[in-house]
Amino acid sequence: MDMNKGSNQAVVILVIIVLVIGAWYVGRKQAITALSGGVASSATSDTVGGTYPSNNSGKTDANGKNPQGDASAVIAGSESVQVADQPAGAEVKVSSLALSEIGWVGIRDNEGRVLGAGRFDAGSFENVTVPLLRATAAGDSYQVLLYADDGDKEFDLHKDALILGSDGGIAGTNFKAL
Repeated sequence: MDMNKGSNQAVVILVIIVLVIGAWYVGRKQAITALSGGVASSATSDTVGGTYPSNNSGKTDANGKNPQGDASAVIAGSESVQVADQPAGAEVKVSSLALSEIGWVGIRDNEGRVLGAGRFDAGSFENVTVPLLRATAAGDSYQVLLYADDGDKEFDLHKDALILGSDGGIAGTNFKAL
């Protein structure tokens, strides 16, 4: 290939531009995945981990957003979740779960960090598990919170809304790892 010809130089420049744009796109996509906590899938549910602000108030501001930075909350229909104290480990056993729409069961530690989340279809479930990216520790307490999926079937605390009970409190429960 004669690099002195203008057409060959144009092809080489075009290839370099395509490679640079491709590298930028892949890097950007990896950065977005890292910032959102990364999503991993399994046969029974999708999981995600990351550090997020705690939400113990169940209140929203005038714009419908949680003051601690989470997505807005939605009022629950027949949603409920029950979890018993259980041995520490890499999954949380949920005794019963009821969702009126596709939603998420998120597990938070006492500092508000999400250890994992499982996606479930609408319906009632008994004795299901939520896999965790970070295991629970014996003696610590945890929150089990329900989130409404925003339609993309990927867990994102900034998009998926916390589900509130009819009393205005967060639909969820607490448990202790033994």
